[in-house]
Amino acid sequence: MPATPTRQRRRVVPLLALLTALTAGQLAATRAEAESTLLSQGKPTTASSTENAGTPASAATDGSTTTRWSSAFSDPQWLQVDLGATAAIDRVTLLWEAAHATAFQVQTSANGTTWTTVHTTANGTGGTQDLNVTGTGRYVRVLGTARATGYGYSLWEFRVYGTTGGQPPTGTPISQYKQVAASGWEGGNAPAAALDGRADTRWSSQFADDQWLRVDFGGVAAVTQVVLNWEGAYARGYRVELSNDLTTWTPVYSTTTGAGGVERLAVSGTGRYLRLFATARATGYGVSLWELQVFGTVDVSASTPPLLSPPTRAPANTGRFALSAPADNAMVTTTRRPALSWAAAPGAVRYQVWLNLSRTDYDFTASGTMLDLYTKVAETTATSYTPSWDITDRWTYKWFVVAVDGAGATSASNIRTFSLYLPTLSTVDDGVRVVNGSRDLNKNGAVEPYEDWRQPVEARVNDLLGRMTPEEKAYQLFYNAQVFPRSGWHFGPAEAQDLHNALLASSGTRLGIPFVSAGDTIAGYKTTYPLQSALAAAKNYPLDHRLGDVQRREQLEVGARGVLGPLAEVGTKVLYPRIQEGNGESADVASAQVRALVTGLQGGPELNPASVLATVKHWPGEGAGGEAVIVFDEVTVKYHTAPFRAAMEAGAVNIMPGYAGSTLLDPGGPGAGDSAKILAYLRQNLGYTGLITTDWLPSGSWVGAANAGSDVMGGADPGAAGFSMAQFTAAVPAARIDDAVRRVLRIKFKLGIFENPYGDPVNGPYRFHKPEYAALANQASREAMTLLKNNGVLPLRLNAGDNIVVAGPRADDTSACCIWTSYFHQEYGSQTIYQAIRSRAAQAGVNVHKDTGPSPKLAVVAVGEASYTHATNWVKEQPYLPPDQLALIRGFRDQGIPVVVALVLPRPYVITEWHDLASAVVVTYRGGEEMGPALASLLFGDYSPRGKLPWQLPRALSDVLRPGGADVPADAVEAWDLPYDLGATAAERADIRARIDAGRPVPTTYGNPLYPHGAGLTGW
Repeated sequence: MPATPTRQRRRVVPLLALLTALTAGQLAATRAEAESTLLSQGKPTTASSTENAGTPASAATDGSTTTRWSSAFSDPQWLQVDLGATAAIDRVTLLWEAAHATAFQVQTSANGTTWTTVHTTANGTGGTQDLNVTGTGRYVRVLGTARATGYGYSLWEFRVYGTTGGQPPTGTPISQYKQVAASGWEGGNAPAAALDGRADTRWSSQFADDQWLRVDFGGVAAVTQVVLNWEGAYARGYRVELSNDLTTWTPVYSTTTGAGGVERLAVSGTGRYLRLFATARATGYGVSLWELQVFGTVDVSASTPPLLSPPTRAPANTGRFALSAPADNAMVTTTRRPALSWAAAPGAVRYQVWLNLSRTDYDFTASGTMLDLYTKVAETTATSYTPSWDITDRWTYKWFVVAVDGAGATSASNIRTFSLYLPTLSTVDDGVRVVNGSRDLNKNGAVEPYEDWRQPVEARVNDLLGRMTPEEKAYQLFYNAQVFPRSGWHFGPAEAQDLHNALLASSGTRLGIPFVSAGDTIAGYKTTYPLQSALAAAKNYPLDHRLGDVQRREQLEVGARGVLGPLAEVGTKVLYPRIQEGNGESADVASAQVRALVTGLQGGPELNPASVLATVKHWPGEGAGGEAVIVFDEVTVKYHTAPFRAAMEAGAVNIMPGYAGSTLLDPGGPGAGDSAKILAYLRQNLGYTGLITTDWLPSGSWVGAANAGSDVMGGADPGAAGFSMAQFTAAVPAARIDDAVRRVLRIKFKLGIFENPYGDPVNGPYRFHKPEYAALANQASREAMTLLKNNGVLPLRLNAGDNIVVAGPRADDTSACCIWTSYFHQEYGSQTIYQAIRSRAAQAGVNVHKDTGPSPKLAVVAVGEASYTHATNWVKEQPYLPPDQLALIRGFRDQGIPVVVALVLPRPYVITEWHDLASAVVVTYRGGEEMGPALASLLFGDYSPRGKLPWQLPRALSDVLRPGGADVPADAVEAWDLPYDLGATAAERADIRARIDAGRPVPTTYGNPLYPHGAGLTGW
């Protein structure tokens, strides 16, 4: 038989492996959300034969895509599942191994003897076949009558969907992905597996009675139905209970005759928590659920603020009357609904209450401090107002009141500030006790000021700093907490349990100071979205914000509280390899994207206890030259630093200087991370007061970087050869170290990690890569796709049975979508361009062949560079397709086959040589994990193109370099620091500079590129 593929978890670089179970995992997630239920999993399964003991019939219904049934090498053969009860069957899914059936029937039976055929085919394609059927029966079988190979029949999975008893539920379960707890679990079958919408994961309890699974809906729920999808180890006796306080439980269903399988329970009750309490097992094992689904409605009013206005600036004139309470700069620690009061204003008939809530609908293109945007939350005739919802933890709530008189005239109060912090402390068994409501981090039995969350942040910083030794202070400025638990920083991403173990180690240090884990996950944590240059092609800033928010939510699940991104760079130098990570050529687009991503990651325009710490990079803007030298001058520096100003307006408090030095800010000096002048410009000219974290520097640079003004030594390992903390503390003045440590501690207190350093390593990973997260990544990839040329060949209008070819080095490249920082959920990931086109074409009956095929109607040639980060995939001075890729396009064209070029474009290329050979050109950029499916959908016309080029494309290499030139300023033809200047005249460049200097918009129409910035066809 063909070899069984190994299913592995995958990271882009280093490559860990292909995603064998991709399609199956996605299908399972989809099915779990559909109205019908997976009925066959874990049910008794028999077959006409088996090839050997390693491929039993049960392997096709065990929920694993790494085990399979295979038959004897003859026709006919069958596989049969007993559902345990009569069911209405509406779908059957066959996940074939290579040895599939070309002819087969799907049949149902009430008794296992008399069979009714509900589907038949004589031209089975193998792969994953998802069949809509209609039938009823207790038994379902697939009967193979003609094999595609000389082997037998082989199925990874045989899945039967339908309903048994009761009414099928509608809508999304209110339980899905909610917080969960349990009496315990067995092996790797965590409680959250029963709430993850996936039919191939399960919770299983310990092997004892009185086991329970508990769901927190996040608000009071009115429950109408509970669906229990049991694995073979089910509960014969159990009850379903509801509670509002985790103390008093009200039963809403109870049985001692549970039948297992899929049980649909009509219930009625309200509560914030639901508990399934199993009292009697049907087997000697524990109890085990594929899915617990609860249906009903959740009251979210307690957590939803009223939004009675758009985000709005305060009136120009304030201070007409006084606010009373809370006191200015008060810290609220006893309630989430503090009473707001104010003095009466003469003649007022009503009052408006305005608060600077965090929102998702900011105008991200607007400049100004986003913390100074207010929302009207109430109108009242009284001189006080108590919020009707729970205010979340934040350090800088600002508020004012507007008085309205009988004629409609208004006057505004003064503006006051308060903070609110009311944490629920971590209850992890880490040796840290709770004393007087605070975590006793130094384990001395008393609550010190730094341990008391009720104290102001600065008071806690001052107290802790005074308790630290010089060595403990220095450790806070270093990475590698994995090995040195006193280190302030952890280089991630790490797997959930590894990260948790490191956090436990930090809690055991003398002062119990937690670290922040930050990694280069600049395009998502487990759900990978397009790089920022691709997002710049879409210019959907609210979507960018939501992508940042998705990353925040995924990282919070496991306690990863930092990220080394986003980039605030404008890419104006064609040959800069990392232009793919930046925001395109427009400083305005870059500024908007940075505002959106920072606020998404932080959960608002201020660092707070629900934030992921954004690290904005690479100061002062390497897009104007690259990692060797930044060439902007006193005029163009304004253009390249604008996104950093925007990041600060969005509340960013961590900035990473890059490797490059600046000919303007520190002529002849070192790179930004250890240049006192470059860092001083950030502090003095931009007024930045936050943390500065260097890029990865060698150990010999750490002292110099700290003395220059860098606070954290990015990636620095205290155990580096030839380095010691004693050397560092001797060479860096104590005052400089104290200054840096203050910033570190301030951030950690604001993140709330002294109270809650941990995530949930057991259940959190089951909440990664939710279907709605994947949908956002897909939307971002779709909206970025840029159609540069189309002679009418797109969208594809092919007939069933037609053939197309997908070819090119990027066609089946699992990494081309992304860069090395991309991580994927173990059951999802990037479908390659070839895989995605093949799947989409199958829906239209179109045959897809790789590289070559019979009489193709069309060739999709996927070209461009493979994944890279710091250096290009081929010589950077040759930004055009190499001969072998060009030959592919030309070869199909010479055969008279229309060519659609799918261009993976990480940086601006010269495409003039082959542009006229293509019938259509679609740019994918680095489109994230959904790049392949998004491209396939575009080709078949499922949506219309809308992306626009984020850069100019050169007409010729001579627009970029002198003939034979190298990547040095002397050989450059373009101005590295100017936008839109490819092929521009001296007069045009002078006008660009004048506009930048005057702060006016720069048109994108300068020069003579093949395609200008913003090019792209929309619609068909």
